[in-house]
Amino acid sequence: MHRFVRIRNDSRGNAVIEFALVLPILLLVLFGITEFGRAIMTKNILHTASREGARLAAVSPVSDTLSVQGRVIEILDAARVDVKEITIVYNAATRSIQVTVTNDFQVLSAGVLESFIGVFELRGVTSMRYEG
Repeated sequence: MHRFVRIRNDSRGNAVIEFALVLPILLLVLFGITEFGRAIMTKNILHTASREGARLAAVSPVSDTLSVQGRVIEILDAARVDVKEITIVYNAATRSIQVTVTNDFQVLSAGVLESFIGVFELRGVTSMRYEG
């Protein structure tokens, strides 16, 4: 009887089993936080690039779409972000310009989150009134 009580109170393997059950959830949360941070950073870079392009078009009367695209690509290259599409729209009625920069964001977390998220589109949009 004394031996049975000692075996029943032995809990040396519980920590290993609990860790094995909690580890996948912990890794999923960790990779999710990392990818969410990367997505926010990329969206911030896209907004910065669209703002720089819109600013160039708004203050420079001789700027054309090629120079605006060049400035946007320059910002994105410095941050090592690939661009999918750059859209520049001049609106003469409201005397404004809108620059839209689009990127396909790909999850990099070693296939852990790729089945849940995969690839999705991020966009940075800036509208400014132009001078002159």
